[in-house]
Amino acid sequence: MRGFTHYISGLAAATFFPALVADLRMGILIPVIAAAAAYFPDFVDFKFGKFFSRRDYEIDPAPWDDKKHYAPKLVKVAELNEKNRYQFFAVQGKVSEIVERGEDTLVFKMIDENGNVKTVEKPYKSIIFKLTDETGTITVEAFGEDYDFFEEEFGEIAFGKEMLVFGYVDVDDDGIKLVVSDAPHPQGIAETIAKAIEEAYEKGETIVKIHNIRLPGDVYRRFFIHLDPPKREVRVEMGPIVTPGGVAIGGEVPDYRRVGIAKVSVPFIKTYPKPTRVDSFSGPEIAFRKAEFKGKTVVKDRFLPWHHGFSHSLTMGIIIGIVVFAFFKLIGYAHATELALAAMIGQWLHVFEDQLGFMGSNLLPPITKDVIPGFKLGESGSGLTNFSTAWLMIAFMIWNFNRFTDPRPIPIADWKLLLLLAWPSIIGFAIAIVKSFRLRKEISQLMDYYTNLEAFEEMEEVGGI
Repeated sequence: MRGFTHYISGLAAATFFPALVADLRMGILIPVIAAAAAYFPDFVDFKFGKFFSRRDYEIDPAPWDDKKHYAPKLVKVAELNEKNRYQFFAVQGKVSEIVERGEDTLVFKMIDENGNVKTVEKPYKSIIFKLTDETGTITVEAFGEDYDFFEEEFGEIAFGKEMLVFGYVDVDDDGIKLVVSDAPHPQGIAETIAKAIEEAYEKGETIVKIHNIRLPGDVYRRFFIHLDPPKREVRVEMGPIVTPGGVAIGGEVPDYRRVGIAKVSVPFIKTYPKPTRVDSFSGPEIAFRKAEFKGKTVVKDRFLPWHHGFSHSLTMGIIIGIVVFAFFKLIGYAHATELALAAMIGQWLHVFEDQLGFMGSNLLPPITKDVIPGFKLGESGSGLTNFSTAWLMIAFMIWNFNRFTDPRPIPIADWKLLLLLAWPSIIGFAIAIVKSFRLRKEISQLMDYYTNLEAFEEMEEVGGI
C-alpha cells in the first residue's frame, strides 16, 4: 500500500495505548515514532536498498542525453558500436551519399488481439543514405511508416543536407547502421532478458535492471515485458507515449517494430501474474533465481528483489521494538514500553497491509525461508483498499481518543461508535473481497499457464528448443 496509509496505521497503533494518548494531548510528539516505524520498511527499501542491490544486467533501451536528461542521447558517429544494437540515439550530420531509393515487401511478426504471434507482409518505400559528422560516417535507413514521416519532416533527402536523425542502432553484414524510428527496438530488451534467464539456470541467480524511456516534454514511452514459459520465450511490446500519470497521449509505434521476441532454452516459470509495465517510474528490477518446482529445476522470477525482503518481516518489527525500547528507556522516557509495542505493531501493520496485495513477503526469517504470496485483495496502488485501510485507521484514532477521555466527548457505547465510524471501510473491504474472488480466478488461470512445464517438455521431446 501507499506510504501515507502505512504512516496513518502507525499513528493508529499508538492511540491504543492510553499513556501515549495522554502524551499526545500534552503536545509530546514522541508517540509519532510509531508512525515512523510503520513507514520504515519502504523507507529502507526505496531510499537505500534499491541503490545497493546487485545488478548483473542493465537494460537501457534509450540512454538519456547528458545535458537534457531525456532520450534520445545526441552522439557522434564514432561513439556507436555493435554493443548499442537496438538502442535509441540521435545523430547530427550531413548527407554524404544517397545509396538507394526503392520499394520492397517488409516481413515482420506482430501480436494479434488474442495475443498470438503472426507473420505479416506489407509493401513499403525506403531510402538508404550515408550521414557524416566530424568523427565518421554511418548508414541511415528509413522504411515503411518511418520513411513517410521522415520524408514529411525533412522533405527530399539530398546530398549535402544537414539533418538531425533519430533512430535505433542495428547491425548487418556491412557493419552498424541507424534505422530511423521514434523508439528503440524491443528486440534488444527481449534478448537480454532471455540471456539473463539462461544464465540464472547455470549460475543460480541473475538480476536485471530495466530503465525506462524518458522523452522530451516530460513524457515517457511505455513498453511491456511478457514472460511466456510454455512458449519458452520473452516478448517485449513497445507501447504508446504516456504522461507521468500513465495517461496515453498517442505515439503508437508501427507494427513492424512493435514486438521483440527471444527464445529461452531452459525451463522457467512466472510467479507474478501480470506482464511487467515500464513507463514513468525509474524502471523495475527483476531477479531470476534457480529453484525447484514440482520436482524439476526451473528459473523463477522475483519482481523488485530488494523490496519486501527482511525489512518487510515480522522479525524486523521485533527488532524495531527492541531498539525503540532501549533508546527511549536510556533517555528516560516514562512510556518506553508502550512506545516500543506501538512501534512494533505499526511495522507489523505495514507487513500485513502489504500482504493484502500480490507480492507477499518472507514473514519470519530466519525461521522461514520462502515468500508467502499476498492475498491478492488489490494492487498496492488500489484506491479502494488504500482508502478503506486509511479510513479504518482514522476511525480507530477517533475511537481511542474518545474512550480514553473522561468525560467522553461522544457519549455512546464503544462498539456503536466504532461501527458508526468504520462502516465506509467495512463496505470498501467487502467490495474488494468480492472483486478479489473474480481476480483470484483469473490469476489462477494465468498461473496455470505461467507454470505449465508440460508444454516445455513437449517442445524438448520434438526438438523445439
